[in-house]
Amino acid sequence: MKKNIIAMAVATAVAAPAAAMADTTLYGKIHVSYDFFGGDTAENADYSLASNSSRIGIKGKEAISDDLSLIYKWENELDWGGEKGAGLKSSDTRNTYVGFNGGWGTMYVGAHDTPFKGVRGKYDLFGDTVGDARSILRGRAVETTGNNWDQRYNNTLAYVTPDMGGFQAKVSYISDTNSGSTPNNETDAISASAAYEIGGFGIIAGYEQHNRDYTGTTEEDSQNAYRVAAQFETGGFKVMGLYQGVENVNYLTESQARAAGTLGGDMSMYGAGAAYSFGKSTVKAHYFTASEVDSADNTGADLWAIGYDYKLSKQTKIYAAYANMSNESAIAEYAVGYKTGHGQTVANDGSLGNDNSAFSLGLVHKF
Repeated sequence: MKKNIIAMAVATAVAAPAAAMADTTLYGKIHVSYDFFGGDTAENADYSLASNSSRIGIKGKEAISDDLSLIYKWENELDWGGEKGAGLKSSDTRNTYVGFNGGWGTMYVGAHDTPFKGVRGKYDLFGDTVGDARSILRGRAVETTGNNWDQRYNNTLAYVTPDMGGFQAKVSYISDTNSGSTPNNETDAISASAAYEIGGFGIIAGYEQHNRDYTGTTEEDSQNAYRVAAQFETGGFKVMGLYQGVENVNYLTESQARAAGTLGGDMSMYGAGAAYSFGKSTVKAHYFTASEVDSADNTGADLWAIGYDYKLSKQTKIYAAYANMSNESAIAEYAVGYKTGHGQTVANDGSLGNDNSAFSLGLVHKF
């Protein structure tokens, strides 16, 4: 916590003089929740506080010429008293970059979410809460070699097109997906998305490929995934749907995985949700499911979540949410909150096929 306080002080000190020379903004998000865990786990009565990707940052822009501006951003995660939870990055740094912007688009380098991650983030009704769809989409049961979809990578070079009548595309190249202190460029990735919005309708698609320098003959050099999501809003109602396909899970084809007695091949995840807003209130629900992996039966899971949001002001809301994860038997071990922006995971006693759940009371304030 001391490190975060120091970071906040530094951000304020940097932002003050910079504001005189450029358009610099100090911003942040406080998102705290108290969670009650349940289900078939060893400690199914646990309760704890979560920080849900709370953050502070500075962002700015300086005009260089009529059609060229310098842009920059620094963002750091804040812990408001809850553990981050197992599986999250050890670094507190969030999207942090420097680049240029103009009528031709935007280009930047630094640490940033991939465009593929943005496909889910745009339409997830329970992002950063116990119902976060990443509990399914990141593939908990098949993660032995790092099916790290929904990532934020260092070493990112990205380009974003200008908004062209509701259409916008993004592409990024990550020169080294390892977060170690000694880059070796033996692993890299490409990620891209394209979106179109008009009126209350929006559709977005994304693709990501992870590559590695592998000289053996029993595994693949790459694994990839694709997503498509759509949303429609009218009169307070909102409906959404998302489909994701993953190929070469754990860098293995189905035949290679069966020969090795492990998980591999292809799998898919998909889901749908709806929300209705009236006055200061919003009620919402979504459902997501993960199929079995090609090489192993009974490796799927189902996630469903329901919630209620109430706006106290334009910047502050409170909410209640409940999420339940149902695992198939065998080696399925998906968990509510695992490797999501929520930051807390339902405890697991090490056995497989467990069901788990969480009820959460939260507060969100943006400044």
